[in-house]
Amino acid sequence: MIGKDGRVVLIDLNAARRVSSATKDTVILGTVGYASPEQLGIAQSDPRSDIYAAGVLLNVMITGKHPSEKIAKGKAGRIVRKCTSINLDQRFDSAERLAAAL
Repeated sequence: MIGKDGRVVLIDLNAARRVSSATKDTVILGTVGYASPEQLGIAQSDPRSDIYAAGVLLNVMITGKHPSEKIAKGKAGRIVRKCTSINLDQRFDSAERLAAAL
């Protein structure tokens, strides 16, 4: 979205929720390819789940491909790898740290 001040704000990383018709519980939270491993039930999600999605989005913006297909080269690739690490402790721990790296 673009605010009145011209500032661009990313408000949605394409999140979606699939609910079981039988139990009415969430089965999957997030869009395949952008959802972090923890959103698929591997661990508890936290703000680093958004860092994962931002890393995927960054890579797609640079290469046109999901990181599983092709990763950006150079510094951008290192940032994408850190964002999309399966190990939560290896990801940027905040959007501010990701922004500083960019």
